[in-house]
Amino acid sequence: MPPLVFEEVETMTHHNITFPVPPEFLAYLGKEGIAMLYPHQVDGMKVLSEGRSLLLATPTSSGKTVVAYYGILRAWKAGLRSLYVVPLRALAEEKYDDMRFFADMGIKVGISTGDYDRPSDYLKNYDILISTSEKVDSLLRNNPSVFGRLGFVVFDEIHNIMDESRGSTLEIVISKIRYLINGVQFAAMSATVDNVARVAGWLRATAVSSDFRPVTLKKYVLTPRHIMDEKGDTVASVRSFENVVADSLANSGQTLIFVRSRKAAEDTASKMASVVDPVLAEEDRKALDESLPDANAPGSEKLLPALRSGVGFHHAGMLPDQRRMVERLFRERKLKVIVATTTLAAGMNLPARSVLIKDVYRYNGFSSGLIPNLEIQQMLGRAGRAKYDSMGYGYICSSDVHLQDVYKTYVHGRLESVKSMIDEKKLRMHVLGLISSGAVTDRTALDEFFSTTLARHEGARLEEWIDNSLVFLQDNDMIVGGRSFTATPFGRKVSELYVDPVTGVILRNASRLTDVHSLLLGICATPDMQGLYVSSDNSFPIKLPDDLPFAVTPENMKVASILADWIDEKPESDIVNKYNIWPADLRSRVELAEWLSHSLYEISRVLTHRGDIRLDTLHKRISDGIREDLVELVTVPNVGRVRARRLELNGFSSVEDIAHASADGIKRIAKIQGFGDKVAEGIVRDAMKVLGRRQSSAHTGGRGGQ
Repeated sequence: MPPLVFEEVETMTHHNITFPVPPEFLAYLGKEGIAMLYPHQVDGMKVLSEGRSLLLATPTSSGKTVVAYYGILRAWKAGLRSLYVVPLRALAEEKYDDMRFFADMGIKVGISTGDYDRPSDYLKNYDILISTSEKVDSLLRNNPSVFGRLGFVVFDEIHNIMDESRGSTLEIVISKIRYLINGVQFAAMSATVDNVARVAGWLRATAVSSDFRPVTLKKYVLTPRHIMDEKGDTVASVRSFENVVADSLANSGQTLIFVRSRKAAEDTASKMASVVDPVLAEEDRKALDESLPDANAPGSEKLLPALRSGVGFHHAGMLPDQRRMVERLFRERKLKVIVATTTLAAGMNLPARSVLIKDVYRYNGFSSGLIPNLEIQQMLGRAGRAKYDSMGYGYICSSDVHLQDVYKTYVHGRLESVKSMIDEKKLRMHVLGLISSGAVTDRTALDEFFSTTLARHEGARLEEWIDNSLVFLQDNDMIVGGRSFTATPFGRKVSELYVDPVTGVILRNASRLTDVHSLLLGICATPDMQGLYVSSDNSFPIKLPDDLPFAVTPENMKVASILADWIDEKPESDIVNKYNIWPADLRSRVELAEWLSHSLYEISRVLTHRGDIRLDTLHKRISDGIREDLVELVTVPNVGRVRARRLELNGFSSVEDIAHASADGIKRIAKIQGFGDKVAEGIVRDAMKVLGRRQSSAHTGGRGGQ
């Protein structure tokens, strides 16, 4: 995007800026109470003001967002739209809340992180779109026109290119936007980039980097007996870990503790409750009691007692609402301590006065190894609340045995260089996406596109991987062609659904099966389904049929057995206890199975030119966790698996039964456990609407009256 000249040009000399800015940016700074910008912010904005792209590498809480918002407002004033790409759905929601102030300026802000094949034309209406890299990649495949008039893109947390599971998609999205959208300007931002010059060279961006932090960070190493500074000198003696935490809470301090596992997070939080509870102010205790929900969701039995003592835990096994509640209470300063797993550190935007990293070793599924320095520095970067603290304190715990490793790796060591995570398996999915979308049509174009990736700059064997991908896709009837390639209907559908091509093949083979358990095994055998740990004494209700057209592991069987219990209407708490899993493990597998069962049905439509009703029914059963006889009842709004079964047991087994309920019938519904008068009346009204729409659709031949 070229330099712009704004109407009502204001030179921000009082903000140490000598280039023009939109007046709306001044309004934003005033709203945030920002009286002076830091040098790296000015330098970054100057790069953007000159139409160049930017790589901004500065510490956590150093104000990178201010620079991004300058670029967004600058683009908006030029009649252009902006895209804000974040690594996680939770961060997209957080950023969406943060941008609500733009609405007062007449700027339309939207968020899109949902289903990959959902209609998306409405996204064209937004001036700013916030999304994850996976969703952006899906949109670029299925409906690139939603990015019309795109002038500015923010890539937040660009170091996530190094993420094993999601990094390759971020890298591909960056390359696609640069390859497909002419003249787009972008700002890539990170707190932890070591090879800044190399990454900037790949991006063709101007690098602005700084070590400046608004709140100074002091780092220490904590041994069982001493606190040691960065030089290795002892600065204090230690009685216990708990005493260090207690000291950090003085004068309204808040503390984050990072541990290696989910169980350690809960156990440590329980111990910290005994430290925090005695010093918790009465007004804080009262505020917490008023903020906490009833103990009804799985996992609440451990979480709520800790919260009442001013301590929360935070890990991937918790339900999303529980994690959001812990984050909110900490931001409101009602909680004094959060104990979190290290794997969630990057997704938490929760500054605290003190950060204690209790474990620097983490099990990776095969062995225990040191956590990368990049992750440790991200955790330490949370120390120091800009509005409350003049100093942040970071403590890395170490045994005496590992003291030398801790100093070498984390105190004096360099950050790991950002590197590509693209490999042959990940590249195959993107080759199909490029061909299916029509972005490339021949081998030369494929080579040209992948030459823009970081992987090519690092000398990856891309030509070999592209060749192997083309062979796989042709052998499995996803693409056809020789000199030029086009996707088959099957290949296009796999690309639209945003599943791995191997997943597409497994689902195609599974679609011919008739047994529900075999279909569940097919869904769980795909690479897009996450397996679950299986111990030697595990046994599963699902048995392995003969001659399945795909390979099945014990981990696949465990998830399939969980799903079988789920669609048999077993209570969530019973499933969690039976399989020794966390509540979020159940929810996440159900969500994945919901998407994969939808994909299974959609693939069957392509293969048979009509939808297989068995597969559609299975999808609905997985979505709601119900037996087949409740599929119709749950089409009524506010009728889930529990209410539907209670209605059926009381004689209301269809939408018609509810819609045609007499006054006495409504009273009968109201008396059912969990209903009441208002709920009963609302459900009957909703059932009447569902029935009306169904009858109207039948009358118009399924055209919905169009």
